[in-house]
Amino acid sequence: MVTGVPVAQAATCAASAACDTTTTFDISAGALEITVPDTADLTNDGAPGGFAYGLLGAVTVNDARASATPAWTATVTGTSFITGGGDDPGETIANSSVYYCSGSATATTGNGTFTAGQTGCAAPGPATGATLAAQRNAYSHTTGTGNNSATWNPQITAVLALSNITGQYTGTISHTVA
Repeated sequence: MVTGVPVAQAATCAASAACDTTTTFDISAGALEITVPDTADLTNDGAPGGFAYGLLGAVTVNDARASATPAWTATVTGTSFITGGGDDPGETIANSSVYYCSGSATATTGNGTFTAGQTGCAAPGPATGATLAAQRNAYSHTTGTGNNSATWNPQITAVLALSNITGQYTGTISHTVA
């Protein structure tokens, strides 16, 4: 006989009685993650005094935490955009002149309330977005239970100054989720 090791007990029931087995299983939890495009090239270039704009590409939050309260908020911020060395003022478009508009989700799973940070995205023009100069709400989820996900394709609009020079401007748009 081995001591200290629990031994499963068998239930013995009469022929006419129900014989019950207590059964358990676990639901495993995953992580809260965000997926963004590696690179993006806005489809509509602009001239000084105009706008450059286009869709960033699919941004997806996947909440696999199997939570009773699966709330999350995805936020966005960004750097200034530069061409050349960015040394001349005409080689820089400040992040306060670059607008982000999340728009409605292109897909959602799970239950609860999904809320866009900005709606009514119109291009060209920044009238309905938030600048990348400060961290902004991109998308959020509240209420509901279990796992959920949301995907959106944000409109990016850069307001080009009359002093901007020709070139390919590069910057970084950063998303986080918590």
